Amino acid sequence: MLSDKVLAENLDRIDYYTLLGVARDAPLAQIRDAFHKFAIRFHPDQHIDDVETQRRVLRVFKRGSEGYRVLLDPVLRARYDAAVARGESRLSPDAERTKVVGEAKVGSVADEPLPSDVQPLYTQIADSLRRGDVKNAKAFMMLLGRKSNHPKVQALARDVLEAEQNLLRRR
Repeated sequence: MLSDKVLAENLDRIDYYTLLGVARDAPLAQIRDAFHKFAIRFHPDQHIDDVETQRRVLRVFKRGSEGYRVLLDPVLRARYDAAVARGESRLSPDAERTKVVGEAKVGSVADEPLPSDVQPLYTQIADSLRRGDVKNAKAFMMLLGRKSNHPKVQALARDVLEAEQNLLRRR
């Protein structure tokens, strides 16, 4: 495992998966476990003896916490995976904090729970996108249909459409 100094110096080049030490297809439980271990190692309160070390680990800890939040949210994770494919190591802060729905900005869509009848399909769609299975994601999206105008579902529908358009461009 990399030292806090090496991590802090290279933080802008390290993706969330590498930072937390999980595979790109890691399930949520594995991400939670990895973050727990990460937090024990990098929590600033564990490094109170040296101000410089505490400053470095705080920076690493904040980035790891950001990664944890993104990887736990299926919509943000799908957007993050697309950003990584473009060579970015993190989402823009705006992509994490807010989503645009029509002309109105809403607070983090992660704050609003999905209806229980929508959640299983939503998870299937997000998982399919994460695996790069656009055809399956689109099929599940069609099953979901107009069941929900929830902001998370609308954002995911845009992600499916964008992934489908990217796939068509590559052909």
